[in-house]
Amino acid sequence: MTRSTIDVIPTKTASEEKPEFAGDYILKHVFVHNHVGEVVDVKSIMIELNIYESIYKNAVTGTIIIADTTNQIAKLNIQGLERVSFQLSTPGVKYGNEGVIDASETTGHPFHVYKITDRIQLNQNLTSYTLHFASREFMRNLRTKVSQAYDGKFDRAVIDIMKDKNYLDSRKKLHYEPTGNKGKVVIPNLNPFDAINMIAKKSVPEKSSGVGYYFYETTGGYYFRSWQSMITSQ
Repeated sequence: MTRSTIDVIPTKTASEEKPEFAGDYILKHVFVHNHVGEVVDVKSIMIELNIYESIYKNAVTGTIIIADTTNQIAKLNIQGLERVSFQLSTPGVKYGNEGVIDASETTGHPFHVYKITDRIQLNQNLTSYTLHFASREFMRNLRTKVSQAYDGKFDRAVIDIMKDKNYLDSRKKLHYEPTGNKGKVVIPNLNPFDAINMIAKKSVPEKSSGVGYYFYETTGGYYFRSWQSMITSQ
């Protein structure tokens, strides 16, 4: 139940009507937006794009490996407040389907850069480095704490933490399985992800047996569901 990486190597422009070979894709641009609104398309200098998702991770993360001959990193003055936007799809798949990764500024959910690693001066004119990015909720989780008591069904507490503007303030679709148990839960000044994971361990499915939920993100949204539901339904 883990898709650890989606690798994209931008070597050609694919047909938009149908795949020409296994793994074919459409990726027209990869924009990096800095904190003052400047935008650079790094697709032409990008060596590799990786997107990571897993049922054991609370957020989608990724990396972009760049070979930079024009010193774009200095021009953008990257400080860790940047956004990465792109649209990645399979030829023949229309936008709006779950098979499309829409991280665009206009219709999707851009990722946020949180660090730069592996900076290497390969020669006088070429520098390589890796941009690490994650979903907006990942960044919100680092900056906020939950100190609150919830009384009622556990899935409602999770929805509240996800949507509350003081916590994760998520705008993404939340796919959740209703819980069969309820009670009072006191969150003792935890990051939102830790708070939801604590609730997940206490949760019991409404329509099946077993204890414990998984809380994770994929490129199709967020999920709060039991193991039973994952192995018995699509």
